[in-house]
Amino acid sequence: MEPDYNNNYQNSFQSGFKPNEFDDLHLDDEIYEIKSDRINPEDFYQHGRKKRYSEVSLRNMPVVLIIILANLLAGIMCIIAGNDHFETGGLNYQYIHNNKEYIRLLTYMFLHANLPHFINNMVALYLFGSRLEPRIGSLRTAIIYFGSGLASGLVSVYVSHLINPDVIRFAAGASGAIFGVMCATLFTNFSSKTDSNKTTVIVSIALIVVYALISNGANVDILGHLGGGIAGGILIFILYHDYLNDAFESTVSTIIAIMLTVIISFVGVSSAGIGTKANPMQDSRIDVVKSQQIFKDYTVTYGECLDNKCTDPEWTIFSSSDKKKVVEFNGNVVYNNMNSSLKIQFVYNDSDDYWALSYMALNGTAMDSNGAAMLLNYLCSDYFN
Repeated sequence: MEPDYNNNYQNSFQSGFKPNEFDDLHLDDEIYEIKSDRINPEDFYQHGRKKRYSEVSLRNMPVVLIIILANLLAGIMCIIAGNDHFETGGLNYQYIHNNKEYIRLLTYMFLHANLPHFINNMVALYLFGSRLEPRIGSLRTAIIYFGSGLASGLVSVYVSHLINPDVIRFAAGASGAIFGVMCATLFTNFSSKTDSNKTTVIVSIALIVVYALISNGANVDILGHLGGGIAGGILIFILYHDYLNDAFESTVSTIIAIMLTVIISFVGVSSAGIGTKANPMQDSRIDVVKSQQIFKDYTVTYGECLDNKCTDPEWTIFSSSDKKKVVEFNGNVVYNNMNSSLKIQFVYNDSDDYWALSYMALNGTAMDSNGAAMLLNYLCSDYFN
């Protein structure tokens, strides 16, 4: 029998009703108990603001899929080209700081050393990105991924150079950006209203540890991983708030995220120089040598003289067998009506803080002081008038 709620409602408000007269009210002998474990908070949350998490599906992760496809395209291009793409688009202090090739801070994210390197990174990106993007929206995911990748590159290049400035190193791969996505996903696991439980957090931490172990090795860029992870944690802390949901999880923001990701991926892959020859590497110490005056009483410098009078000029730096730093110039010059190859070497003098000319050869034959002086006078003749 159904309880007569209407009757009881009327009885409870009839005139003269007193609180202690509850014994006069009767419901049928049925007990209705509300059990908290049968209430799904997500059912209520989805009727108001957008849910923090929706079911993982391909349509809910367009940014992650575009990035994976862009990396796959770059990998196929590298296999076909067969050249050393680390040199053309990888991270390197000399290329970024001295040659001003800042685009490498983007291009390196789409280059990988080999097939296992690519597979490990893309599997990790899918596992964590497929959790993150449906939860926080495509635009926030794109910001975290590329922001973490940029931070990872900056830390990798400049901190590594500070630690060991004499080493010329290259780095490439998406792992720095992926570590940012991992840390962001872990953060949302802790703070999510509907998906914060011990199992999810433990599984996330376990996956991060496994990925770190798989990626471990002599050539792993630990500094880059740390930089990307820290950046991802900072970005998700800034962006993951309820009042930002409308801005970051709307259809318009998703379209913007897709367009930006496509554009950034296109620029990253097309600018990596896959299949081309890398530009000559410039070193800051070469700039110092180029700025030095050739003759005491004249302002003409080695850079002005040699680069303008010689064809195919090339500057390099290396360490000699006795551990001295050597800057070397190679080029071609017309001297005494003959096309000749010219080699000049400068050795750094610690006591004078100066790069002294130590060796000069024409067509492979070393020149004495008089011969070197005559050739330099000829090369600088245009500046003496």
